[in-house]
Amino acid sequence: MTATVSNSLTGALAGQLVTFTLSNENLGTFNPAIGTALTDADGKAVISLATSNIAGAGTVSAAISSGESASVGFTMKGDGGQAGGGAQVTLTLTDVDGNTTDSITSTSPGILVATVTGLSKPAIVTFDASLGDLPIKTAITDANGKASVSIYAGSTPGASSATASLATGEKAEHVFVIGASDVQMGSGDPFVSGKAAVSAATLSAGGTATISVMLQDSQGKPFTEPVDVSFSSTCSKKTSPEAVISSPVTAINGLATSTYLAKGCVGDDNITVSADVGGKNLSATGVVKILAADAGSIVFVDASPENIGIKGTGSDESSIIRFKVLDTNGNAVANKAVSFSLNTDVGGLSLNPATATTNNEGIVQTVVNSGTVATTVRVTADIDGTSPLISSQSSVLVISTGKPDQDSFSLSAETLNAEGWDVDGTAVKVTARLADAFNNPVPDGTAVYFTTEGGAITPSCTTTGGVCSVTWTSQNARPEGQLLVDNSGSRNPIAELSATGGNFYGQKYGGRATITATANGEESFPDTNGNGRFDASEVAAFQGTDVSGQPYDLAEAFVDHNEDGLFNPQQAGGEIGGENEELIDFDSDGVFDSADGKYNGVLCSIPAHDACADGISHSQSINVRSSLVMVMSGSTAYATDPADIRIIDRDGDNLGGDIDINGKSSATVQFTISDLHNQQMPSGSVVTFTTSAGSVASSGSYTWPSSNHNGGRQFSVTLKGADEPDSGSFIVKVKTPGGAETEVVNLKVNIY
Repeated sequence: MTATVSNSLTGALAGQLVTFTLSNENLGTFNPAIGTALTDADGKAVISLATSNIAGAGTVSAAISSGESASVGFTMKGDGGQAGGGAQVTLTLTDVDGNTTDSITSTSPGILVATVTGLSKPAIVTFDASLGDLPIKTAITDANGKASVSIYAGSTPGASSATASLATGEKAEHVFVIGASDVQMGSGDPFVSGKAAVSAATLSAGGTATISVMLQDSQGKPFTEPVDVSFSSTCSKKTSPEAVISSPVTAINGLATSTYLAKGCVGDDNITVSADVGGKNLSATGVVKILAADAGSIVFVDASPENIGIKGTGSDESSIIRFKVLDTNGNAVANKAVSFSLNTDVGGLSLNPATATTNNEGIVQTVVNSGTVATTVRVTADIDGTSPLISSQSSVLVISTGKPDQDSFSLSAETLNAEGWDVDGTAVKVTARLADAFNNPVPDGTAVYFTTEGGAITPSCTTTGGVCSVTWTSQNARPEGQLLVDNSGSRNPIAELSATGGNFYGQKYGGRATITATANGEESFPDTNGNGRFDASEVAAFQGTDVSGQPYDLAEAFVDHNEDGLFNPQQAGGEIGGENEELIDFDSDGVFDSADGKYNGVLCSIPAHDACADGISHSQSINVRSSLVMVMSGSTAYATDPADIRIIDRDGDNLGGDIDINGKSSATVQFTISDLHNQQMPSGSVVTFTTSAGSVASSGSYTWPSSNHNGGRQFSVTLKGADEPDSGSFIVKVKTPGGAETEVVNLKVNIY
């Protein structure tokens, strides 16, 4: 737009400010956006007007400060950008030579060109497209207000909409078409479509090769756009891959190359190469042949299960033994013959098959079947045809009963005297350990059951490696019994805490809870001839006791509340306190069954004799059991009555009174400390000994150990005198793990 300003007398007027305005601001945008310009020496003021995206007619007016004005009409096509903010954006698509186009293909990419007007400085233009690939999405306008980026066809053909936008919101749009390209995949010179090039047609086991393909257009020129090419093979796609092939690979200047590694594949392996270019699926194939590997080693894999039962005992009688054959590169070797043998066949132990062939994973297996004798065995595997012979041996396979026996069952607790009489929630780990008649750990998963009359306990656990643990927790019920002090504070007349350790109360024993663990197992027997079977010649010894002093022949299990060894509700001669003992009724007949005189187990001699349970009238299994006593220790400590404390000093050996010491000589004080039931104080309690006259010559403190001894604990403390006469006090205090502290002894000390 040009406005000319002149005077009728003097002619053209230079340096006049001309202001341009639009009749409708939505129809276009001035450049410069402010809409003003100065006249030159010829009196002319020039400004640019760019069309917007709205078609229509309007007028432009030009005026100077003195009021003179002029106007002119125009018509807009509306093929520009959005008007406003002073900036305007238009967008076009060209080919690589700068020619305007409305389509691109994989072989003919395009350039998006944005033209920005209305701005006096460079601007950042952001490009986007609904289809096609834009490797770079931003560009800066040049001196002509133009910014451009390359756009490629990508993998999906169709109509696409491209946009160019400024940070201030101005935007332009251009619609174009992405067409499919005539790109081919192949290899060779001359080029063969659909064929992949393989660097080595035949590979040794563990060898490598390269697989290559070329992408080219219909004119035979390399397709230069980056493309992801996928490589795969039959062996590489197996569940356990027998080949490794690099994929995907980006084609550079039309060439894509992958590396192939043989890892156990044998024979022809078909290679497949594929890519998607401009909506066209391309593919090529090839073949690589891998030679069979030489066996380099054989390794033991596993035995499942690792423990099997003696034939006829009711447990698993067979185990699968597996080995793996590897080549010299450590890859699995298929189709190799392997022979198996046992290092012993005692008792009819056998395996089947004796020879087998490895599978595609190099795995070969045989099955070991148990015999009639408990033993351990190993399987040896030899690779046929190797020189020197390549072989390996399995781990030890155990053939046993698979059942726990009585004399191999033990029960322990990490603490036997927990602070549990006055405190709820004290937790103690209780552990059961079980083995069979040959002292091999019982099979994993063997169930052990627990019960107690005091506190609470986890009901069961299953073994791992012959061991399992549960948690005992202090809470009600708490077994009541004789108390040291009654409710009035008076001492129980039978509750003597004398210098001799031990429980003088008699039944009932308070604060002592019996934990009993049971498992389905069998009785032990005296195997005097070492043949692993209960023979008729061993019946007399079976009526006696085992090495632990416990009977071989067992009655039914029960929870022995009063620790007298008798089931008090039915057996005579027991002590009080067992009236509510719980029967663990193995045969569910509601009656306590005494020892039956039979060996209840599966290891009777063959043939059996009269002292063997037949499994019909007499069971071949029984509840094996073990018990321990958990002391629910009180938090308050008590000591021997002062009148009964033994004092050995200058006056001799006396009960009660002061501690009298001549000069630097010594004296000994002996007393017993216990809880309210004359039981052990809680494990971890600390007993301290102090004197304000003289010194404590023996240890100044004692930490209470884990113990379920039925009674208090005796202490003997030595005091040493001094050069000068003095008097003071000998004090003994007990502090439990829970923080309860009690002063239990306070005696006068005289030094002469």
